[in-house]
Amino acid sequence: MIRKTLILGALCLGLPTLAPAQQGEIFIPGAGTAEPAPPPAPRSALAACLANPDAASCAAVSLGGEGTAFESATGAPTVQFETLVLDLDDGKVHAQPEPPAKAPDYAGAAPAPTHGKVALPSVAITIEFDYDSAQVRADQIGKLASLIGALQDPALQGAAYAVIGHTDAVGSYSYNCDLSRRRAASVTSALTGGYVTLPLYPVGFGEHVLKNTYDPRAPENRRVTFMRLPAQYDHVLATTGAVCGY
Repeated sequence: MIRKTLILGALCLGLPTLAPAQQGEIFIPGAGTAEPAPPPAPRSALAACLANPDAASCAAVSLGGEGTAFESATGAPTVQFETLVLDLDDGKVHAQPEPPAKAPDYAGAAPAPTHGKVALPSVAITIEFDYDSAQVRADQIGKLASLIGALQDPALQGAAYAVIGHTDAVGSYSYNCDLSRRRAASVTSALTGGYVTLPLYPVGFGEHVLKNTYDPRAPENRRVTFMRLPAQYDHVLATTGAVCGY
């Protein structure tokens, strides 16, 4: 009787009536329609560059910015990229100055390539070393501190990186490959010791990718650089290790 009176009153006032409750059904506003939250914006220019390594996202980071030096063939205060072209069939690598023709698949939207060549941009943050040394120089600690802060940025959650060691062209092929791997391991250890929890894979390229091709013995060739790996990176990572025959 009370419910009937309420319904009649609602009709008289032009208000919507209450539909009979369905037993066992609960209505939750917005249920099933919510979209996943977008990833947070990077907190620094260096984090933005590492998250999406291209000319646009890295333009705000100069050679002297944030205490981090970037590779540059001219020494000008601009970021220059070193695109690494990996041959998944032959286990070889070469560098080119042009960006990849196709943007890397960092989201896992497409099947991972298993054959052919894959071009990936290297952000090319240089950690330099003394001759015949795998110990990080004291004057490079500021760069490592900047890297640690950027790699801890929530915007990079889910990213993985190849930490690539390089040498100059002095010494034997096999020795340089081993030295470059130890340099990459040294930097990786410093980063993980600074509580970087992202997957970091140290690999050595020896003298395969020289920064200064005009002077293969130049000290700037003794370095470690960083390359963000695609979402499905098994074959890419295997190829980076095959460059020096690991």
